Amino acid sequence: MTLKGIVTTSGRTSHKVMVKAERIANEWGLPFERRHKRSINLLKTTFNTTIYVVSNERIEAYHPHADDPLFFHPNNAMFRAKHWMKHGNDPLIDACHLQKGDHVVDATLGLGADAQLASMAVGASGKVIALEASQVISLIVKEGFSSYMSSFMPLNDAMRRITVLHCSHLEWLLKQPDDSVDVIYFDPMFEYKVNDAAGISPLRTYANYDSLTHTVIQEAVRVARKRVILKDHFRSERFEAFGFNVQKRPSATYQFGSIECQKRVE
Repeated sequence: MTLKGIVTTSGRTSHKVMVKAERIANEWGLPFERRHKRSINLLKTTFNTTIYVVSNERIEAYHPHADDPLFFHPNNAMFRAKHWMKHGNDPLIDACHLQKGDHVVDATLGLGADAQLASMAVGASGKVIALEASQVISLIVKEGFSSYMSSFMPLNDAMRRITVLHCSHLEWLLKQPDDSVDVIYFDPMFEYKVNDAAGISPLRTYANYDSLTHTVIQEAVRVARKRVILKDHFRSERFEAFGFNVQKRPSATYQFGSIECQKRVE
């Protein structure tokens, strides 16, 4: 699918930002439009397409029919990363039983908080591949992983090690050999409405809402050496439908389910 939109700069710009914006436009195959003090609303009205606003810190994607922009930020990954390093526990890392050196696939990247925690857990000797079906989300997050500078260096290092691929999880899985990664993780959009965490609402504008299927889960079980993990709303019927054993978390809005694959390892 061809990416649609235009690239421009923030209102107050610099030569450095201009160069960055022109690079982004060239890499993404989009036209670059000088800002000329025009408001975002005027640009959206004029071009009726997504406006990618490049600043020194980040890239914001303004959908023509949405108010809030999509941009990359570690969100709760910062808090979770510090907590994990201090206390040694995190819901995702614990559910996946991640170890140093593991090869992990986050099959539903989103804004990438879970991929960042997985990357910290598996370390430099491990590998995290993050799949995202939405082209806009994959580009925004990939650029964020490569350039965002937080105040927590271990998290920055973890971001840089993540490989982001724009593709559907089934498309990727069908091309992989048996038992070729350790853990595959799914965090699909909830079927039930929940209060959005900070930064999540704009994600819904661009998110892919394709449902998980038996074929996707079967392929994931074939490709994973250790386990396949599903994070979903505690009321979700997908756990039972796809054969996941739920790891009960009292009072939690979401639960983790697992399918263990070690039985297939010689």
